[in-house]
Amino acid sequence: MRLPRFLGMLLAVLMTALLAAPAALAEPPMRLNTYVTDSAGVLSGSQRSEVGDAVDTLFDKTGIKLWVVYVEDFDGMGWMSWAQQTEKLSDFGNDDALLAIATGERSFAFVVDPSMTGGSSTLTDNVRRSRVEPALRKDDWAGAAIGAAEGLAQGKGSGSSSGSGGSAASMWPVLVVLALAGLALWGWLRIRGRKRRRDEIAAAKRVDPTDPAQLAPLSLDALDALARDIVVDVDNAVRTSEHELELAVGEFGPERTAPFRAAVENARSALSQAFTVRQTLDDSIPETPLQRREMLTRVITSAGRADRELETQTAAFEELRNLLINAPDRLDALTRELVALTARVEPAKAVLQGLHEQFSDTALASVTGNIGEARDRLTFADASITRGRELLARPAGDQSELIDAIHSAEGALGQADTLLDAVDSAASDIKRATAALPEALADIQRGIDAAGTLLTSADAPSAAELRAARDAAVAAVQVAQRAGESDPLGAFGRVTAADADLDRVLAVVDAARQEAEKQARMLDQALFTAESRVKAVSDFIDTRRGSIGPEARTRLAEAVRQLEAARAKRATNPAEAIAHANGASTLAAQAQTLANDDVRASQRQMYGGPGGFSGRGTGGGSDIGSVLGGIIIGSMMGGGRGRGYGGSWGGGSWGGGRSAGRPSSYGGASRSSGRNYSGGRF
Repeated sequence: MRLPRFLGMLLAVLMTALLAAPAALAEPPMRLNTYVTDSAGVLSGSQRSEVGDAVDTLFDKTGIKLWVVYVEDFDGMGWMSWAQQTEKLSDFGNDDALLAIATGERSFAFVVDPSMTGGSSTLTDNVRRSRVEPALRKDDWAGAAIGAAEGLAQGKGSGSSSGSGGSAASMWPVLVVLALAGLALWGWLRIRGRKRRRDEIAAAKRVDPTDPAQLAPLSLDALDALARDIVVDVDNAVRTSEHELELAVGEFGPERTAPFRAAVENARSALSQAFTVRQTLDDSIPETPLQRREMLTRVITSAGRADRELETQTAAFEELRNLLINAPDRLDALTRELVALTARVEPAKAVLQGLHEQFSDTALASVTGNIGEARDRLTFADASITRGRELLARPAGDQSELIDAIHSAEGALGQADTLLDAVDSAASDIKRATAALPEALADIQRGIDAAGTLLTSADAPSAAELRAARDAAVAAVQVAQRAGESDPLGAFGRVTAADADLDRVLAVVDAARQEAEKQARMLDQALFTAESRVKAVSDFIDTRRGSIGPEARTRLAEAVRQLEAARAKRATNPAEAIAHANGASTLAAQAQTLANDDVRASQRQMYGGPGGFSGRGTGGGSDIGSVLGGIIIGSMMGGGRGRGYGGSWGGGSWGGGRSAGRPSSYGGASRSSGRNYSGGRF
């Protein structure tokens, strides 16, 4: 009967507390981002400046960073708990001090690390009693913060100066030697740094400026120097190319110079963008290192590509100029080549007639018309050479068509040579194809069988492409079996082409299958790791739930969600499933770390300092474990009898729960984690 009665009383207390809660918005612990935070709005503009000046002066004199925060209330936590949570959220160190003032509930916290005051709490207590509390009782909110800053500055200064006069004279020689050594070291490091920077910039100029991957390892200084140099180089190249373009248009005409004009325009556009980015980098608005790296890389790569395109087009025009200069010699060489190929026509015709006596017309279909085609190419080449000699006699400005004539003659002679070579090699090619065809058929059949085996699987990768390649190979085999004797060369060509395509698809399928197997192994391992970590941290929190806060539980809940997503996508998208599983592992590890911190903090609060467990009259360590594990609920809520933790903790009754965490005196002091905590009501 006691439990229902207790629950009823508890419900009544909670309802009363909710109804009596103030209308003002509570101020939970926060991460402080500025040294003066006025959430309560009690400071005027000038007062805020005065407090800021006092905080800055304290830091300049002593190195102590005093953080001042004004709130309406401490969210029902009590001054000490609120201060501890705010310190944790703000990543405070040994040189950080906190003055938190709840103006509405008239409570404050003053936290100073003992290392700031020579290991003693006397200075902190004196500043609190003589400067902070008197000002707070008069509602002098700015005066309390200024008094705290000035008191810490005076106490720190006087403490550090004591006992130093007698040894100051003896320290001068040492200080001079140290100063000289430091100066020498500074000079050496400066010289070494300059040399290292020169070497790094020299190395940066040897990388490919168009490849972002090669630019990634470079430092920001090297990237900046490279960007400056390449912009200047490309600007000079554009200016030179514009002049060269004018000459090239007059020399070769607008049509032939169109690629060069496009390259110049692209380079000019890339250069304009580079100058815009350079101006952004050089203005008064700073960029983050990542933004600066991205912008410098963009400048270098765009300018590098433009410069490379200009170089390519410049080389092409140099070749054209050389061709014009050497045109007489080139036309003579083409004439000699024309005569030699013309002499090969009749012998090639005789060879072709002999082939028709050995092989069928179908087998020789690919070379039957070669003699006539070769004669046509030679006639066209002769006309182009003649036209070239006519253009060569014209003035230099009227010779732009000469390049086309030379290129046309070169192309025609090259094709005639290929046609005649095909006739000369036809006999040996046919015999070789006839001998190699059986092995080619056997090889393609092995590929067809392998493809058929893979296609029986429902989840075969690239099944449509594989089926098409398999069917094409089967068709090539059927054609070769029908026409292998009459056209062995054609049959061999079709079989080898189909076999090569089938082998390519089989290689792709095999690589995909191996990748799928690898992903499956990785996914199994990722899921196993995630499940193990999630279960471990879940068990940890479950058995210590009395001391675990919301942060660890939130990370665990998100880890569980990621794990469920990984399981859901296991069959449809293994890559995403792996990402979800790895995310679950990371979140579980974070939850474990946060849970460990919460348990250690609870153990310190229970074992150490006033109000901690003494092990007498409370059941000893077993009761502590029960509390941490969340088993003993009544004691934590202040409703149990004979198991209250008793004593004051941070100026208030810890046994009354968080809602009873306010101190009962006008100012007490306590210690937690080695820091001096003082505060209370005012």
